[in-house]
Amino acid sequence: MPDVKGIERVQRFRKSRRERGDKEVNVWIPGLLSTAIDQAVESGRFKSREAVITHALEAMFAEKDRNVVT
Repeated sequence: MPDVKGIERVQRFRKSRRERGDKEVNVWIPGLLSTAIDQAVESGRFKSREAVITHALEAMFAEKDRNVVT
């Protein structure tokens, strides 16, 4: 039997994130990266896997003075 209250809670959470402009995505990551992410969380450096991934993406794409040649 499904947990109706749990399902509703997740739906409200996702709706609130969408309303603030967040986007949910699923990506495949190599095992070594997954292990490193888990270690960063387990060591207490980050609260969650989401926080680790968001930090990495912000460091790569949101820094104002990036000078990267591709």
